[in-house]
Amino acid sequence: MATITFKGEPLETCGSLPEVGTIAPNFSLTGADLVDVGLEAFAGKAKVLNIVPSLDTGICAMSAKR
Repeated sequence: MATITFKGEPLETCGSLPEVGTIAPNFSLTGADLVDVGLEAFAGKAKVLNIVPSLDTGICAMSAKR
Protein backbone atom coordinates (compact mmCIF):
# COMPACT_ATOMS: atom_id res chain seq x y z
CA MET A 1 0.00 0.00 0.00
CA ALA A 2 0.95 3.61 -0.44
CA THR A 3 0.03 6.68 1.53
CA ILE A 4 -1.46 9.61 -0.36
CA THR A 5 -3.02 12.86 0.83
CA PHE A 6 -6.78 13.34 0.42
CA LYS A 7 -8.45 16.53 1.64
CA GLY A 8 -5.32 17.29 3.64
CA GLU A 9 -5.35 13.94 5.46
CA PRO A 10 -3.15 10.87 4.88
CA LEU A 11 -4.98 7.96 3.25
CA GLU A 12 -3.80 4.41 2.51
CA THR A 13 -4.39 3.14 -1.04
CA CYS A 14 -5.62 -0.37 -1.85
CA GLY A 15 -2.58 -1.11 -4.00
CA SER A 16 0.93 0.13 -4.47
CA LEU A 17 1.96 3.02 -6.69
CA PRO A 18 4.42 2.23 -9.50
CA GLU A 19 7.97 3.45 -9.13
CA VAL A 20 9.20 6.17 -11.48
CA GLY A 21 10.50 4.50 -14.63
CA THR A 22 8.29 1.40 -14.32
CA ILE A 23 7.26 0.10 -17.74
CA ALA A 24 3.51 0.45 -18.15
CA PRO A 25 1.50 -2.48 -19.46
CA ASN A 26 -0.17 -1.93 -22.82
CA PHE A 27 -3.55 -0.23 -22.70
CA SER A 28 -5.83 1.62 -25.07
CA LEU A 29 -7.62 4.92 -24.79
CA THR A 30 -9.98 6.92 -26.94
CA GLY A 31 -8.41 9.89 -28.65
CA ALA A 32 -9.99 13.27 -29.32
CA ASP A 33 -11.06 11.94 -32.74
CA LEU A 34 -12.89 9.05 -30.95
CA VAL A 35 -10.46 6.47 -32.39
CA ASP A 36 -8.95 3.93 -29.99
CA VAL A 37 -5.18 4.32 -29.59
CA GLY A 38 -2.82 1.87 -27.88
CA LEU A 39 0.26 2.68 -25.86
CA GLU A 40 2.40 1.24 -28.66
CA ALA A 41 1.40 4.22 -30.85
CA PHE A 42 3.65 6.36 -28.66
CA ALA A 43 6.71 4.08 -28.79
CA GLY A 44 9.99 5.96 -28.56
CA LYS A 45 8.33 9.09 -27.19
CA ALA A 46 8.34 10.42 -23.64
CA LYS A 47 4.94 9.91 -22.01
CA VAL A 48 3.22 11.61 -19.09
CA LEU A 49 0.09 9.85 -17.86
CA ASN A 50 -2.46 11.99 -16.03
CA ILE A 51 -5.23 9.70 -14.82
CA VAL A 52 -8.39 11.27 -13.44
CA PRO A 53 -11.71 9.62 -12.56
CA SER A 54 -13.86 12.24 -14.29
CA LEU A 55 -13.32 15.61 -15.92
CA ASP A 56 -16.84 16.49 -14.74
CA THR A 57 -15.52 17.16 -11.24
CA GLY A 58 -13.81 20.44 -10.44
CA ILE A 59 -10.67 19.06 -8.83
CA CYS A 60 -10.09 16.50 -11.61
CA ALA A 61 -10.60 19.13 -14.31
CA MET A 62 -8.20 21.48 -12.52
CA SER A 63 -5.58 18.71 -12.25
CA ALA A 64 -5.83 17.97 -15.97
CA LYS A 65 -5.45 21.66 -16.89
CA ARG A 66 -2.23 22.01 -14.89
